[in-house]
Amino acid sequence: MSTRTLCAAKMRRLGLAALVLAGAPLTHALAGDATAGRYSILRDDKDTGCMLTLSGGSRAQLAPACRDNGIVVFDPVRWSLDHGHLVLVARKGHKAHFERDAGGVWRRDPSEGKSLAFKPI
Repeated sequence: MSTRTLCAAKMRRLGLAALVLAGAPLTHALAGDATAGRYSILRDDKDTGCMLTLSGGSRAQLAPACRDNGIVVFDPVRWSLDHGHLVLVARKGHKAHFERDAGGVWRRDPSEGKSLAFKPI
């Protein structure tokens, strides 16, 4: 087994937290694999019936059937991770910041407005 394969296997076993604690740079490629996916959109912890997809290429897409006016107006098109926080970027360029809780739900910073969260599907 090559050294590269052993390192990759060890990194998977230790997880991203070990890389951060070791001072390794947390790149979008590494962190994006764990964050990319489909999410239900929650308001006040209630499902809105909307779905958000975060792709591995930093693209964000709202499902066309979404009826939550706030997120429809925001119209997310991109996402990134910044120091462990999810940054969602709107079509017009403004941003919303989210922090992951212990249950894996991304919650918007309360100082930025109304309650908004993304729960993995």
